[in-house]
Amino acid sequence: MATRDNPVRKLADSLQVLADTVNSDNPHIKVSDLVQFCRISYTAIFYFGITVKFPDLDPQTKVDHFLEASKKYDTIQDLVESEIKNGTARDKGSPCRTLARFRRVIDLAREVLEKILASGRVAAQSTEGNSQQYLRQNSFVETFAVAYEQVFVPYPGWTAGECFSLSVGLSKNIVLAALEELPPPDLLLKILNEDEDSLKEPIHKYINAAKVVLQYIDSVFLSTETGAEMLRTI
Repeated sequence: MATRDNPVRKLADSLQVLADTVNSDNPHIKVSDLVQFCRISYTAIFYFGITVKFPDLDPQTKVDHFLEASKKYDTIQDLVESEIKNGTARDKGSPCRTLARFRRVIDLAREVLEKILASGRVAAQSTEGNSQQYLRQNSFVETFAVAYEQVFVPYPGWTAGECFSLSVGLSKNIVLAALEELPPPDLLLKILNEDEDSLKEPIHKYINAAKVVLQYIDSVFLSTETGAEMLRTI
């Protein structure tokens, strides 16, 4: 198989960069590195032809917020501590608020990938049936639905919660509109120039890196009462 260069591997590699800085002698995450990770996330979404219809997952807004923050702050610790001290952390559109929400986007991807590994198969065999049945059995819709609820439901700011919760069984057009353009897994593997075994490598890399990054982001927020409250409520 030819050398692989695809958004799944780029996403895992970019998150690994963040994990490596956390695991260094001087644990930190640079805001500029977070911008790069957001940009790759944005590219990956549109590489697969997915229309972003869930505001919680919109990466472009987060790129803009973090890019502006990178002009003022070197690390996410600088960002969180400064905004909490200045009383702007909870303001709508603040990079601190965006970081708290983006933390859950990273967690969502981890949850989805862990469920895929636990299922034992990345791609299912094709079946006959209508488009909704095909999507339910041969795409990541059900996996995504369960993971999305687990990660976002507990929070008041879960903007697309009600409509997605009602559509786990693909009863709502919004889910089809958002996900029907994703290639079925067997075709997706061909597009990525991967097979089921080779794709497990970047999946494991993303999951392991995500655990390190999420733990560190949590530690930054939990170091103050305001930050801890933001993790619980935003």
